Amino acid sequence: MTAHREEANRIVIDRLHQLPIVMGAVIVCFLFLVPTLIGSALLQPAVGRLLRDERDPNTVVGLLLNAFSLYYGVLLALLSIAVFENYGKAQDAVGREASSVIALYRTFSGYPEATRASLSDTLRQYVDEETGPGWASQRSNQASTRGTLLVDQLSRQLLDFRPNRDAGEDLIHQAALRIFEDFIEQRRLRIQAAGTSIPRVIWSVVIVGAGLNVFILWLFDLKQTTHFLLGGVLMIFVGLVVYMVSVLDRPFHGAHGLQPDDLVHARQQMNPRP
Repeated sequence: MTAHREEANRIVIDRLHQLPIVMGAVIVCFLFLVPTLIGSALLQPAVGRLLRDERDPNTVVGLLLNAFSLYYGVLLALLSIAVFENYGKAQDAVGREASSVIALYRTFSGYPEATRASLSDTLRQYVDEETGPGWASQRSNQASTRGTLLVDQLSRQLLDFRPNRDAGEDLIHQAALRIFEDFIEQRRLRIQAAGTSIPRVIWSVVIVGAGLNVFILWLFDLKQTTHFLLGGVLMIFVGLVVYMVSVLDRPFHGAHGLQPDDLVHARQQMNPRP
């Protein structure tokens, strides 16, 4: 049952990521707004009577709301900062991998003709894979199988090469191995960035916190129209923040995810295209 529920949630989130930004934001805001307005109409009168014996209930509720809003606002702020940092790291990982690819390709120019052609061709195939089918796989949090095989092939080609020290090939080969190690690390960071996400327990706290915010608002002794206005504004804002965090939380996912522009630019410098 849990597996089916998680799969259904994943499908819903995937479809949400494919929508235009405005439409996706509106849908998420409605998911928060509609229950709030319905609850304000049906539940608020009963909730508001919980503090009817207090001399000045609005003052008490105001103090509670100030304290709760402070902690809830800090939570949303920290969550937003965290996803911004993860998004920036993912973008940086793509750029660093592209830089290591270019450095590796240029180092290959120092190898003998046959080895240079073989290494360069494998590297071109890798970049073509990662900017095409591999990038589509990464959007589903899966590493490209063919990309991994090409990296292994490139590793074997480098390790099988026996440099001629008299021709100075050993220095070039050592430099290529160092750059290849950096390339492997940058590739790992990019793949790892695609799988990072906010734990479900934090999402649960955000959703429950939004509900508690509305509940505290219902404790105020105000006109129903005022409750509609306050609850509506609050839930629209929370919905926008939740949508922003959910989109940035998976930086490679969906129609608005990161694009392989840096790798594409690197590939353009690796002519000829096969």
